[in-house]
Amino acid sequence: GEMMANIVHELRTPLTSCSGYMEGLVDGVVPASDDTYMLVHREAGRLSRLVDDLQRLSRVESGKEKIDLIDIPATPFLERVVRRLEPQFREKGVELELLTAPGPITFVADEDKLDQVLLNLLDNGLRYTASGGTVRLSAEGKDGRVEITIKDDGIGISPDDLPHIFERFYRADKSRSRERGGTGIGLTIAKRYIEALGGDIKVESRQGEGTIFTLTFPAASS
Repeated sequence: GEMMANIVHELRTPLTSCSGYMEGLVDGVVPASDDTYMLVHREAGRLSRLVDDLQRLSRVESGKEKIDLIDIPATPFLERVVRRLEPQFREKGVELELLTAPGPITFVADEDKLDQVLLNLLDNGLRYTASGGTVRLSAEGKDGRVEITIKDDGIGISPDDLPHIFERFYRADKSRSRERGGTGIGLTIAKRYIEALGGDIKVESRQGEGTIFTLTFPAASS
């Protein structure tokens, strides 16, 4: 019921927008300019991201998502993730810092899935952190597990919203989240993936101070 209603709502917004622009172009009310095409392109991109995310969510929730667990050395893996995102952070003037414990730490996970989860969480951190702020990614070994932490000094999440952020289509910031580019199920997918990998994800946040996501995975047996 509610899940379906949410999907319909999420699909309708960019669809209505796309068809509005198209009708305007046909009627000559909207100029056939690069700006108009960019707007249509952006809405189509939003639809396509949403459909991809829905597919991922459905696969992981039905147990059809193939999980490929391997030993991952933390430092080189996290360095690759940071390199991919650095240009976006630079553009917004937010610092992306990587802190890893001395000595090699290796944990067990699916590299591709974890890559997607970290890109999503770091992108969230970037979205909610103002220029001049910092997002820190760190890893350390603890009692046979490895903890990966993403900490931002962004706007934070209110205590009312915090318990719900992993729910499908839950938006803490109703007015702005959609414009900020999220599909509303990125965190749901992140949580399902982490659990499918035998890991765990927790979140702490204080409004006006920032948010910390902590992912825990089994350490690789030496």
